[in-house]
Order: sequence, then structure tokens, then C-alpha cells
Amino acid sequence: MHLRPIIWVPIAMFVSGIACIAAAAVGGEADVRLFLIFPVFSGSSWLFILGTLLIVLSFFAGFAMIAIGGTEADRSQPGSVEPRPPAATQRRTTYGGVVLVGPIPIVFASNKRMAIFMLIVGIALAIVFLGSLLVF
Repeated sequence: MHLRPIIWVPIAMFVSGIACIAAAAVGGEADVRLFLIFPVFSGSSWLFILGTLLIVLSFFAGFAMIAIGGTEADRSQPGSVEPRPPAATQRRTTYGGVVLVGPIPIVFASNKRMAIFMLIVGIALAIVFLGSLLVF
């Protein structure tokens, strides 16, 4: 599987952003601290701001490439395998999920049955969450 060269753009932006922030920290233009186990960077120099901007833009560029299919294998390469046609007896996949925003469950699913099941799971998780707040 050969990836297109454009996949390296967000990776290069991310690495360049880290290099800019590191250069700002070494030059005394930025501070590096630990909060619990997480590194926290702060600064106001142009180099620090450029590094932060490059890191944020690398995430947007990467997600955009995934959304438009820029990370697919290059099919023009010799020896690439063509996708198979779907089988006639293929099962349909169902999916669902729960996102808790505080104690409020947000449910998504591919069909009504899965949505009801995920809602039950979400309500159970919300009860556990609220119960743990009362205990502690």
C-alpha cells in the first residue's frame, strides 16, 4: 500500500509546529510547565504563535484529507488490488454510541432498535455518574 505524497503535508506541519515551540522555549520566549502529568506551554513570541498555529492547522489539514479521501492508497500503482464487489449475502452492520455531556446522554445509532438500546445504556451511565457524585 503506497500513500500519496500529500499525506506528509499535515505531518510536516505538525513537526514544524513542535520545532517552533521548542525553539521558542529554548530561546526563553516560551515557558514549559507540568500540570499533573500534562505539559503546558505558554508564550507570546511570534515563534511560539507560529508553532501553535502550525499544529492547529495540521489537525484541520489531516481531518480534511481524511474527509475527502486523500489518504487512500494510490490505485495507479502496479500490483494494487481492486476492491471486490459486495457479496449477495452480505449482512448489514448496525452501530450506535453514547456521548455523555455531564449527566446528559446523547445517543446516535444506525436504526431505531440500536438507538433504544443505546438510550438505555446512556441512562444507566448517567445514573452511575450521578450516583458517584453523591458518594464522593
